[in-house]
Amino acid sequence: MKREEAEAFARKLAGATMRACHDYRDGDLIHEEPFSDQLCGRLKETLHDFQTGSIAWQVDAASGRGRLSARSLTKTKEEPVFGADIVMTIDIETPAESVRKGFLAQAKRLEPGKLLSNQEHRRLLDQCEKMVSFTPCSMVFLYHQASVKVIPATAVLGSRHMNLWGIETYSIEILYVDFGICWFGDTRIQATDPASLEGLRAMLGTQAAVRLAGRPAPEAAFEFDEDLIDPDLL
Repeated sequence: MKREEAEAFARKLAGATMRACHDYRDGDLIHEEPFSDQLCGRLKETLHDFQTGSIAWQVDAASGRGRLSARSLTKTKEEPVFGADIVMTIDIETPAESVRKGFLAQAKRLEPGKLLSNQEHRRLLDQCEKMVSFTPCSMVFLYHQASVKVIPATAVLGSRHMNLWGIETYSIEILYVDFGICWFGDTRIQATDPASLEGLRAMLGTQAAVRLAGRPAPEAAFEFDEDLIDPDLL
């Protein structure tokens, strides 16, 4: 995508991500798994009938428990095969470009200034090791009541202390921009339709999966106004 299109795309996704955080703030979400579902649902909602320049967008989501607003008190006890609970893919097919790629993410609830317990920190390190063993395009989404910050899984593994907020984080909108302009993403992680997206989610063992699909936008119809036609040209 052109940068201006990627930035409009990223702003839209970042807004949906913020709404998922507000769902958590308002008490609709309890565990990381529902946040993954909710995020994918919000992304699907926000890109409905959305267009950036020459690209029209649609979203497919695959989830064990899809929802837009539902409180859940249950927690899946099985660990994801590759440590991630979200797989996000992009599939752009236009006359000017063809891109299919994706990345893995592990969502971790943590308010600013707070620390994970020793057990949760060890679990996160294990999750990051599994993700990185599959792809270097692996992220940790630190979400709280106000926003989501992003940390590369490799940075979590390389840190010598437990304070995740002591690691350099960046805005998820920046990640979405980089994803859109093809600076980030693994071309081995692909989905081309809802069936292949569900297959990818099942293969990776993630709780949720999303496919951001971009296709050529329909050209605006051109209507003639007979009152503006020069009679001498007829």
